[in-house]
This record gives sequence, C-alpha cells and structure tokens, in this order.
Amino acid sequence: MLIEMFRAPEFWYKKSFKSKVQIIFFYPFSILWVLIDAFKSYFSETYTSKIKVICIGNLTVGGTGKTPFSIYIYKLLKNLGYNPVFLTRGYGGFIKGPLEVDNSHQFQDVGDESILLSKVGTTIVANNRSLGAKFIEKHKDKFNVIIMDDGLQNYQLKQDVKFLLIDEKLKLGNGYCLPAGPLRQSLKRGLKGIDKIILTGESDKNENDLFKSFEIPVIKSSIKINSILKFKKEKLLAFCGLANPNKFFDTLKKNGYEISSKRIFPDHYAYKKDDINNLIFDAKSQNLKLITTEKDYVKILENKHNIHFLPIELKLSIKDKLNFELFLKEKLNAWSLKF
Repeated sequence: MLIEMFRAPEFWYKKSFKSKVQIIFFYPFSILWVLIDAFKSYFSETYTSKIKVICIGNLTVGGTGKTPFSIYIYKLLKNLGYNPVFLTRGYGGFIKGPLEVDNSHQFQDVGDESILLSKVGTTIVANNRSLGAKFIEKHKDKFNVIIMDDGLQNYQLKQDVKFLLIDEKLKLGNGYCLPAGPLRQSLKRGLKGIDKIILTGESDKNENDLFKSFEIPVIKSSIKINSILKFKKEKLLAFCGLANPNKFFDTLKKNGYEISSKRIFPDHYAYKKDDINNLIFDAKSQNLKLITTEKDYVKILENKHNIHFLPIELKLSIKDKLNFELFLKEKLNAWSLKF
C-alpha cells in the first residue's frame, strides 16, 4: 500500500477545526475505499488450506508490532511442539513468490519484514497468499501451522484464528477509513471474526471503554529490550524509517538511553549509501553513537559496523501468557493436530 511509505498525517490523530475540514475533504474518497474493500471481499475466491492458519494483522496503516508478535507466536508454538512457518506478502520487495526466503535474499527482493522473520524460522513470501499456502502444503509433513503476517485485509486465504493488533496510544485514530483516517477497512468488517485484540505500546491515559465496546478479549503486551547494549551511558544519534518513529524513540528513553539527535525517514525507507555516510559523519562530528531498529538495520548494506540496532521482543504478563497458551492449545487440539 503506497500510503504506508509515508508518515501518518496529523489530522488522523489530532482533534482541531483544521482536522475536521481535512476529514470532510477526504471523506468521499474514504467511502470509495470502503466500497472497493467490500468489492474485493465479495468477489475474491478464498482458499481453505489443509494447514491451519493463524492470522496476525492490524486495522490501521503503519506499525503496530505485527512482526514482533508473529515472532512471539512462532516461538510459543515451537515450545508447544508444533512446526510453524511464516507466510508474508513481502511488502517492499519485488519478488512475487511463492518462494522460501534464504541467505541470498536482500530486503529489495523480499522486503525488510521477511528478512527479519527468516532469521527466526522458515519464511515463505507470496504476494498471492493462497498460492503461498499451496506452496507450503507441498511440505505439510514438515509444517503444521501457518503464521500469516499482516493478512486481515487479505481475502485469498481462509484464516482460522485472527489476532488484531492495536497501538494502545494511537488506538484507531479518528475512526475513519483511508484517506480521511488511518483505518484500512471499516471497523465493522475489520472486527469480524477477531479472536483476540493485542494492545501494543503504552498509553498515558487509561481509556478502556473503546476496547470494551468491541466485546472481544483484550490482551496487553509490552516491548522489551532482549539484551543490554554496552553504550547505555553514551549519547546517541537515533534514526529510523517507521510509520510511528516516536515508538522507537520512546522505547530508548524508557530504558535509560540518552538521545541527543534524531533522524526520521519514511516508512519502509530504502537507505542509500549517501544516507548512511551522512549519518556516520553527523554522529562522529558530535561524538555520538548511531542506533536504529533491527528492521532498519537489515536495509543497510554498507558500513554496518558503525551502526548498532536495538534488539526487542514482545512480552505478555505471566497471567496473560498462561491464558494465551491455554487458548492456543484449545484451538490446536480442536484442529486435531499432533504435538
């Protein structure tokens, strides 16, 4: 989706007279967006895979932590004795697939998220998800659960379990569909069939009425740094190309890192040699350490030794983790899959 390449406009999330005017202007196009989505839903041929599909997605454009949560699900399933496989569209890459991501692929081929997932487990890229599932089925003796990353708006493949990720701070913005708001589809259609809502990030306010009204179980997650960087007491030049860059900066600050300078690039940005050279020059001239996200790091092809990335993972509370494991076990047992 082209709009994912840019930062979200302020009127999606801030209330003002100017925002109301902008919403009114874009609202007719939002109606068209909803109609197109309904058309796709009605006329798409949905394939039911022989392997059960766990779908992880969001309702809004931009990052909500889908990739970290996909990795969390993968590791959890492995601990339970299952053999999961990632299925992703390979956003940002030119290869349509289906194919298995290996060490020869770079982010230009299969997208940055696919590279990250492949570091954890077998990852299949397929622009057409039904073809991806059929590709995986050829190895069904090897895999018994498909983890479909970013698939809630995809109607090509039947989804057996659906997890909806919502940024707790940004929530659903103004509640309008693109381009008047951040929603990728109507709220009614987006919530249909959702098994659990996973809240990511942290909010300054305790506002749970919105989520209670959905009548869907809600689980709160958090992002944790899974290793301690050596330069915690040093000053940093932090940079990233994310839809919500403040989430990265806030994570650094919350964990005691001092940011002296920031650089923000468009979401899914493909770094050029000059970009990296300029960052290195700026950091050295100010005696700062360069740090970015792991998602950005995989897109840096030269001078990587001058740059550090922040290793993160998604966590649930002990109580929520136990309940979540129980939920998955019940679902998997219902599917009669073997441990």
